Amino acid sequence: MAKTYKKPGQWKAYLMIAWYAFRAQTRNPATFAFGFIFPIAFISIFGLIGNNPEKVTIGIPKDQPKTVIEQTLQKLDFITLKTDTNSNLENSLQTGKLGGIIEVTQTSQKSYHATLLTSSANPVQASEVKGVIQGVVDKTNLGLSGITTPPISLTQKEVAGHPYRYIDFAVPGQIGFALLSTAIMGTVFGLIYLKKALILKRMFATPTKALTILLAQGTSRLIMGLIQTVLILGVAVLLFHFYLPHGWITFLDLMLISVFGLVSFLGFGYFIAGRVNDENAASPLTNIITLPQFLLSGVFFSTESLPGWVQPLANNLPLSYFNHAVRMIATEGAPLTATFPYLLGLAVWGIVMYLLAARTFKWQ
Repeated sequence: MAKTYKKPGQWKAYLMIAWYAFRAQTRNPATFAFGFIFPIAFISIFGLIGNNPEKVTIGIPKDQPKTVIEQTLQKLDFITLKTDTNSNLENSLQTGKLGGIIEVTQTSQKSYHATLLTSSANPVQASEVKGVIQGVVDKTNLGLSGITTPPISLTQKEVAGHPYRYIDFAVPGQIGFALLSTAIMGTVFGLIYLKKALILKRMFATPTKALTILLAQGTSRLIMGLIQTVLILGVAVLLFHFYLPHGWITFLDLMLISVFGLVSFLGFGYFIAGRVNDENAASPLTNIITLPQFLLSGVFFSTESLPGWVQPLANNLPLSYFNHAVRMIATEGAPLTATFPYLLGLAVWGIVMYLLAARTFKWQ
């Protein structure tokens, strides 16, 4: 009597393919470069930048006698005074290294005239210097005039809050960077290898269904993406004190959004992988989709700094939707429901790309 062999079920095939696809990713240098090394290196640099508060630098002419204005400025922690010759100070001002130069001349025995020089080379510091100098001059005038109780008084109150640092902006962007890289680059080049090595052809000789193969490939990248997210958040929290407004609730919300984002991004990977059969054709198409998002979706800098005509495009890219949602959770402490408009936009992108991939996917 002939022996009968039971065909392996789709579930077993799914688990085996997912496991070997995950192992293949752990041995892929690109996975570690774009998914782990680059994001960790970036947030480490951004964390160091964020821990050093920027000071406003004001130039004082070397031959200028010390005045009450200079004495007042020396007491301000956020002001750095630089004393040098007029020519050196003006050169530093024109190159954006100084926020301004304050020149004080005595017009009479008890009168002084202050001249503030600023430059368009550093408009941010120039604006801050103008406000600081005006406040110092007004306060000095009141003191010299003997006015101790001015008719208008100001009471300042401070509300407790978490200081916003650049690391708080950078971490969500690096999570998006890692997930988009894994979902697109990992999927594209992983499936191309399976095509060229005729592994997919051998799989089709078995009862394994095409959908099982794609689901297993996606699951392996989902696991890798979750590991990346946990590692990035762990480094940011432990080393750079990245703030999670609601603790574990915020962490779980971020993980859920990461899952949603990676599943949506996978549509791009499947679309590219189904259209091309070799790395030479895949690289340009992959870069066309990923590079604009890395540069325009708020990964390294806010989209608000872009020209007005670019912002509508930048704010509606899939990675932009993801970054906005993550920042609402991580920096604003918003509930998960508040991110639904961004998740909806991300879902639309994902559905469109999955539909395109389904119509154009080539297995060989």
